[in-house]
Amino acid sequence: MSGPSTKPGLRQRLRARFKSNNRASSPVPSSSLSANTVPTTTTQPSSSLSRQFASSSNIRPSAPVSSGSPATSPTPSSRHQSSSDLPANEDILSRTLQRLSNNERATLEHQFLPNLQDVDVALDDALTAAKEKQRCCIEKKWIFTFGGRSITLKDEAEKIVGWLDRFKAVGDIAANADPVHAGLPWAGIRLLLEARPDPLDVSCWRDFTHILQAATSERNQMAALLAGCETSLYMANRLKAYMDFLRTLPTTLTRTNFERAVIELYAHILRFLARAIAVYQDSTIHRAFMAFWTTSDFQSFETDCDRTRLRVEIEANNCDRTISAQDREHATQGRQELQKVLKELEQYRKMQGSLDRIETKIDLAKLPYVAGAIFNSYQEAYVTCHPNTRVDLLQQIQNWAQQPYSKNIFWLNGDAGTGKSTISRTFAGWLTDQGRVEAIDLGASFFFKRGEADRGSAIKFFPTLIRQLVLKIPGLEPLIAEVIDADPLLCDKSLGEQFDKLIYAPLKQLNLTRNFSSIFVVVVDALDECGKEEDIKAILQLWSRLSKITTVNIRLFLTSRPELPIRLGFKDMSTDIHQDLLLRDIPQNTVQQDILVFLKDEFLKIRRSYNAELPSGTPLYDEWPGDTVLQTLAERAVPLFIVGATICRFISDPDWDATEQLEQLLKFQGTGQMSQMEQTYLPVLKQLSRPWSDPRGQERLYAEFRMIVGSIVLLASPLSISSLAVLLDMRQQTIATRLRSLHSVLHIPADPEQPIRTLHLSFGEFLLSNKLHDEPFGVDGPATHQILLSRCLQLLSGPDGLRENMCGIEYPGQPRQKVSSTRIQKRFPPPIQYACRYWVNHAQSGMAQIHDNDEVHVFLRKHLLHWLEALSLMDAVTEVIGYVDILRSLLNLSVSWPETVYMAEETLSNS
Repeated sequence: MSGPSTKPGLRQRLRARFKSNNRASSPVPSSSLSANTVPTTTTQPSSSLSRQFASSSNIRPSAPVSSGSPATSPTPSSRHQSSSDLPANEDILSRTLQRLSNNERATLEHQFLPNLQDVDVALDDALTAAKEKQRCCIEKKWIFTFGGRSITLKDEAEKIVGWLDRFKAVGDIAANADPVHAGLPWAGIRLLLEARPDPLDVSCWRDFTHILQAATSERNQMAALLAGCETSLYMANRLKAYMDFLRTLPTTLTRTNFERAVIELYAHILRFLARAIAVYQDSTIHRAFMAFWTTSDFQSFETDCDRTRLRVEIEANNCDRTISAQDREHATQGRQELQKVLKELEQYRKMQGSLDRIETKIDLAKLPYVAGAIFNSYQEAYVTCHPNTRVDLLQQIQNWAQQPYSKNIFWLNGDAGTGKSTISRTFAGWLTDQGRVEAIDLGASFFFKRGEADRGSAIKFFPTLIRQLVLKIPGLEPLIAEVIDADPLLCDKSLGEQFDKLIYAPLKQLNLTRNFSSIFVVVVDALDECGKEEDIKAILQLWSRLSKITTVNIRLFLTSRPELPIRLGFKDMSTDIHQDLLLRDIPQNTVQQDILVFLKDEFLKIRRSYNAELPSGTPLYDEWPGDTVLQTLAERAVPLFIVGATICRFISDPDWDATEQLEQLLKFQGTGQMSQMEQTYLPVLKQLSRPWSDPRGQERLYAEFRMIVGSIVLLASPLSISSLAVLLDMRQQTIATRLRSLHSVLHIPADPEQPIRTLHLSFGEFLLSNKLHDEPFGVDGPATHQILLSRCLQLLSGPDGLRENMCGIEYPGQPRQKVSSTRIQKRFPPPIQYACRYWVNHAQSGMAQIHDNDEVHVFLRKHLLHWLEALSLMDAVTEVIGYVDILRSLLNLSVSWPETVYMAEETLSNS
């Protein structure tokens, strides 16, 4: 039995369909148009080129018109003469050649072919060579940038094939009547397309720099050659259409102006080909330094062609002004035919470019990324430094970013709560502003955050960065598209392979202009919150290799706590690559002054808001709370900016009186034996029980707090109030009530469908710490994980949980892409998706041991295949191998492991 046929991709199907529609529409003169007599107004110069060209045509030249002939239309009968009275092809070519220099004419002298049979042979050879160029460019993945425009050489070669194919589609009769078909130096075009970079004889070069310079020049010339050939052949196809229209017109002054403009366009094409042929007739070593086609030359060639094309079309529209009504009717018909052909050519060229862009966008869309990890994302609060704080520190970081020879990595490290993330956001915002006017820009960003699924993992770290870099660095987008097209599963592979193929190799292949000097800074915040220590070490080791990249200037700004894996990573790195700045080394009085500036500004906002909303009673006085109180709060907050920020949020809580909140806070601030975190967070927790005098009511409050807030700080990915209510089997109102007084430590959106987040990692760490072990608000981490595990399994096993074919797939093996995302989202709402993806994590963190007939064992026996199906539909099936490894580590040796688990593990491992 034969295997299934391979369906062509989108790009191939669109190209094939568009080519089939356009091959037959090549600008071939119709019999009604070619029957008109168009006498010329100039005499033929005598030259070997014109004689050679004349021998390739069966068209007899007409008698020249004297210079004194009036520029009026001929008699009607003059339009009905035979095609043998068409203007001489060699006359058009001769007048075009007169516009070239002697050297250019000499170069082209032997490049025109004597007859159409030789032209056809040369066309076949040129087509073969263009297809070979395309194959070569696909293998080498050559991409160049001219004037900020990225050029993929395989696509340029493919376009050349398309234009040559259109010439090839013209029949012999039409070719005889077409001066452009035989009037191009096909032997030279064949030479250009068959040219290939030859091995350089390096013995004559003084050092490696000269060899590299020669090789780079040769590759640049190949890029310019293909791009220039594509433009030339496109313009030659337009030229054919102009020539067809020219033959329909009677002799008038406006026709003469049109003819001159056509000849000027013809000259631009031949001039480019002459210069290119002259270079490629020379030796490889010599042409390596001839700078045949610079960026500005290439742009000038395109500009000249476009400018002349516009002039040609203006003159074409003027051609019916001085002719009779009968001639005007024929001219109008010819102009309509011209416009139709030109439109088809433009659509064909645009379609070629559009297919390239569509293919690139489709490939880049396959790159997974973490939206919430990107600077200024919708999910992340945009909090930056007060403009009068951290001034010297930010200036030092900005100087590092701007100086051309700074070290590749800047590591800002400090303890929890010292303001690292706020500094990162401020610096990223400054880079974004600079990118609009200066040669420095935010290249990409990734803000790690523990407890937020992919933001706490490195699995999508490099894809997220490169997804942003392609928007900033010219020429990078098609390189990345090629990588994804070649390896669609790359983003599921090791960090090392992701880095090599997505970051290192594409950046190394970039070919930017010499005057491209932009600096791109990548901001990575809170690397210590990446889940795996080995991933942290890998990121540092891999990124240090970018110091070897010379094609583009990319730097890394990194913040973290001074954790051991990060310190060791930098210890193994050369000091020539990185510089460090420790926040603890900043003088205490500088930090205290910055916190004081922040507190003064925030208390001014609190006072204004309080007085504006006060219906009755005494407003806060102008200097409230006074310099002494502010100074006390600043002293006790040093060096933790998070303490100052939490104090302000606590006092500004609209559900409580600001003066009472400040009094409660100062009571705790006066307790010298408490740590800063205790003095900051205990007032927030203690105020929850203030309204309760009944011990039983307080105990219920504490239990609900531990369940709700404990779950929030331990969830693997944030959930909204509505989703949390489903997962915990609680009323939404109960959850909303318990969270009402926690706005100083939690981000609680007004929309119940938006996720709740901790404002700072230190709050969760405080709740789970031993300091609250005997407090009613203390959260038992493992016990809460076990509760969450049970709730996940109960939800998945319930009536709205997992079952066979949950999305109503039409047939087994239907591709995931064929199932609508709307159907998947409807069948797997956020609580179900969370339970599917993270119940194993809660089993691991809850230190559960799997036994016979326990809840995990029962769930796997009944729902293993349903679970795998759900993960596949959620695009998370690649995570199953890790889940199985975790479950095996929790397995009690006496348990009877379901056979289906082994089968699933073996299948996934071999896939």
